[in-house]
Amino acid sequence: MYNDFDKNVKPEVITLSDLKSLEYKSFHSNYDIGRMEHNKIRKNPKKSREEIKEEIKEEIKKSTEKSAKETKEKYYQFNSEKSKEIEYKFKQIKLKVNFICAPKILRDGKFYTISGRCFTLYDNRFFNKLYEIKFEEFYKITSAIQLDNKDLIFFSIKLIIIYRLKEEKYFLFQKIEENQTGYRQQYTYSCCNRSPKTFEAKFIKEISGNRFICVSNYGFKIYSLNEKNEYFISLHASYYEGLETIIELDKNSFIFCSRINHNLTYGGPAHNELIIGKIDLREITEEEKKNKLIEKDDDNSYRQVINEEGEKIDDEKAKKIIESLKFTYDHQLFIKYSIRREYHYFQGNVILKKKYLIVGIDNNILIIDILSGKLLKRYELFINGEDNSYICSANIIKWNNNEDNEFLINKGGNIVLFELTNDNDLKIINQSFFENIKSIKKLNEKNNIFYDDGTEKKDPYNGRKKFSFFFLNDENCFYGKKCVSIFQ
Repeated sequence: MYNDFDKNVKPEVITLSDLKSLEYKSFHSNYDIGRMEHNKIRKNPKKSREEIKEEIKEEIKKSTEKSAKETKEKYYQFNSEKSKEIEYKFKQIKLKVNFICAPKILRDGKFYTISGRCFTLYDNRFFNKLYEIKFEEFYKITSAIQLDNKDLIFFSIKLIIIYRLKEEKYFLFQKIEENQTGYRQQYTYSCCNRSPKTFEAKFIKEISGNRFICVSNYGFKIYSLNEKNEYFISLHASYYEGLETIIELDKNSFIFCSRINHNLTYGGPAHNELIIGKIDLREITEEEKKNKLIEKDDDNSYRQVINEEGEKIDDEKAKKIIESLKFTYDHQLFIKYSIRREYHYFQGNVILKKKYLIVGIDNNILIIDILSGKLLKRYELFINGEDNSYICSANIIKWNNNEDNEFLINKGGNIVLFELTNDNDLKIINQSFFENIKSIKKLNEKNNIFYDDGTEKKDPYNGRKKFSFFFLNDENCFYGKKCVSIFQ
């Protein structure tokens, strides 16, 4: 079953023009010149190929110029004050910081690095070393988060390691094994074959109230503090595989964005599916706990875990987890998007006015009402190039302002600032080019502080056929020195 966007919401086209220093060959063209030539030759066999090429060239030129003109008339509404603000922010690099290896970001704009068995946390003003932790073992840690109480949570796929601050020093506080315990057996499918899915934890995400979420290919768990001030599983639930983005709206509400890859089957070709939904937490009832306890797997056994040696683990552990749960959730589906033989990708998101989710999917900018889950507006983004128009990925980044109604995109140093109007329309209020910018990322979500580490998020369109199978991965390698530019 394939799902397109809401047909009742007609897409509006925004064609960006006058962008500078772009390598157009790296973008996927909107007009398929080869196919246009083929169709014209069939219809006009007496015309020479040179004549047809000239006709197509002229057609594309007129079409792109018309689209660019309509965009300028309808969507461009430059604001001189915003131009000064953007110019001040990005014209000059305020600071360059050298790290021993590629840094990652903790909450509130703190950089950290992990090199071997050493974790280093840097302050967010002069980026000097703030804390250093030398691990007793080599845990193969891939990421870290920090909670409101300053606890540091380290993620190593099979293990969650928690360090707590005491007298200005961090000490090992708790270790938690991440495994399949409490889940029903899930399966993977390829053609007509079904095989048990191997449990794999994917990432952790900090949320308010000294809690964090651990996402796996089976679902997600929420860890909270108990009366002993230790972390326990307060919510344990199945969910779509491929959950990759979690946006906290308030302490009980979240937006989940999932990208699910479907293998080739006899029922259809390989493709992927994007799902956006809202999660509302509520207290779990005793009846719901009871139903979880009596729920059986397909082989008529209770929830059990198969360890690496192939032995079954006693399901008493699963029973203990379920009996201690505090919450469950209700799900509201916003968007389910999939097209036959095609692959699609999320391209950033922001919450504006505490009412609207602005999310990028490929070259689409979607405006979704959070309360109802309805798609209000859809915009398709293109670039007016030298001899074609090109698909422009909507890599959305929040721009903080008093009205809470702005975001930007960056294409090779071309910063385009958008405003969401009171009528839920988009206006382009500034467009500037900065040659010292390659790929900016938000350093601090609460302020307009950005950084550029020289790495770019890979674009599934760049140099490839449209909708080719291509996993995006903007994770930085831990190893190798890295110089980071700061825009404060």
